[in-house]
Order: sequence, then C-alpha cells, then structure tokens
Amino acid sequence: MNQNLKVLVVRKDRLGDLLMTLPSLVLIRESFPSAHIDFNCAIEFHDLLTPFCRLWNIKLVEKPQSKYDGALFLQGKAKDGWDLLRLKIPIRVGGYSKWFSFFWLNVGIRQKRSSNGKNEAESNLELAQVLVQRLGGEGRVDKSSYELPVSEQAKRVALVNWTQLGFQQDEKVAVFHPGMRGSALNVSLDSYLDLIEKVEEAGFTVALSVGPEPRDIDLKEKMLIKRPGLKVISGLKLPELAEFFRLCNLVIAPSTGPLHLASWVGTQTVGLFSPVKSQHPNRWAPWGGAKPSQVLLPQVDCPADRDCLGEKCRYFNCMVKTDWKNLLLLR
Repeated sequence: MNQNLKVLVVRKDRLGDLLMTLPSLVLIRESFPSAHIDFNCAIEFHDLLTPFCRLWNIKLVEKPQSKYDGALFLQGKAKDGWDLLRLKIPIRVGGYSKWFSFFWLNVGIRQKRSSNGKNEAESNLELAQVLVQRLGGEGRVDKSSYELPVSEQAKRVALVNWTQLGFQQDEKVAVFHPGMRGSALNVSLDSYLDLIEKVEEAGFTVALSVGPEPRDIDLKEKMLIKRPGLKVISGLKLPELAEFFRLCNLVIAPSTGPLHLASWVGTQTVGLFSPVKSQHPNRWAPWGGAKPSQVLLPQVDCPADRDCLGEKCRYFNCMVKTDWKNLLLLR
C-alpha cells in the first residue's frame, strides 16, 4: 500500500457541518499514517481547527494546489467541484446529491441524507471509507470519542472573560446559546426562559452566548428585557468561545454550530431539536464528543420531510406547544 499519498478533503460549510467532518479526517489519517492530507474549509474556521489539524498532521489550505491521489468532496460550491477536475485528481469521491455532482465526481454514493436516518458524521464517514478503500486501505470505521485540543492563547482570553463575568473556579455554569441561522425550527422565547429557570433551580449559574446574526441579537435583547440580570458572553472569537465552553459544565442550544462545538471540547450538552426529518437529531445530534449529549424534541409523529408544513400540520406549532422544561433531565 502506498503510504506517500496526497489526499484532499473539501468541506465548505457552516460550523456544525464542519465539525461533523473531523471524524472522517481521523479515519483517513489512521488509514494512511504517512499520507499528506490537505483540508480545504472556510478560512474563518482555520484558527479554531489549527490545534486539531496540528495534532493529526493535517494541513489547512485555502486553495488546493498540489497534485493529489484522491479527494473527498463533502460540500462546496460549483467552483470547488470543478477544481477537482482542474487539478486532475484521479479518484474523486463524494455524494451524488445534485445533477452537477456527476460532472466532477467519478466515485459517488446516493445517500439521501435528509431521510436516511444516519447522523451527518456517519454519512461523511461512509464516503471517507470509500475513498480509503479506493486508495488501497481498509477504511475500518470505529465510533471513537474525540476532543478539540486546547488552544492556550484562546484559553487565556476565555479565562479573562470568565473572571470578568464574576464566575468562581468551582461554580457550576450552564451556557445557553439560543440563537441560530434559521436552517431549522427553534424554541420560543418563553420556552428558553422556562428552561433557564429550571437550570437555575438545579444549582447552575446561567450565562447567555449570542451569535452575530441579527435574529440572535434581537432574541438576546428580548431575553434581557425579561431577565435583565443574565450574564452575557461577548467579544469572543470562535476559538475563545470554544475554550469558554470547555470551562463550563453544560451548554444548551438548538441545532446549531455552538452545540457541536461544546460537545467537541468535552462539555456536556443539551440539544433542542425540530422533529422535521431533514432537521431531526437522527441526522444532526452531536457526534464524536466525549461527554453525554442529551437530545430533546417534540414528541410528535411529524409528517414533514424537508420543511415545516406550518398550519397544514395538525401538530403545528409543536415547538411552541412542547413543555421543554418537563423534558429536561439534568445530570
């Protein structure tokens, strides 16, 4: 088996999807210990992933240039796909999801990710296994627990923010990150306030994490009107937020990147999910982290495949009707 391989992995996507790619990188590295592996992802995530990629001897690249023996294409724009042809990569593995993917891939699988019942990380691993086998390896998949390595520089900043918020070293801290970009249904403001009360009753001090989206900021302002004393985490870059999460005991969030980030730094999580098939935790629950990850969702037999049916559905609006506080089981 040729160990001097050059392999390219492409995932141009959001934070949560990106983190679900990391087990595939580990699989390729463990299959080919001496291979040169390039990971082409959005540049805004390079700082966050640098310690992980350094640990596994993987190079983060903004634009692939080298001559590769094989490529794993997990997500990207059309230009990223055509780059596989421009670079003349002989083995180009990915999911046959759209008609144009047949042009730049020559080894693919029809996965139907929105309805196949597999976790996104498992679907990625399925494709990574195909690439490894095509390159002469075994590609044995093993569900292991992983953790993003500590970034000492980011940790120092997180500790300063921790102290400024008035937290003590032995204090039980739970972070709520209620905002999201809108790719899935979210919990109502009142439900978040009920959950905060429940978590506080369990002995946690609560802090609020806020994303950059206008809807996140709007949600924060509405929460602070009703709970003006809430501590708010602010001004942290993504690696620093990761280290802040690592200091905490619990992170509660909807189906969004920070939920997966918390899981990958070894913090217990509670995920609040929609029952729509394409948004279901069967696909999007945290995967790979070392600590427990509890999943909550409305207990209804949702008829929707890709998008909520709205008032056409007899369970609408199940995200508002659900008593999330009674679903929450704190460890």
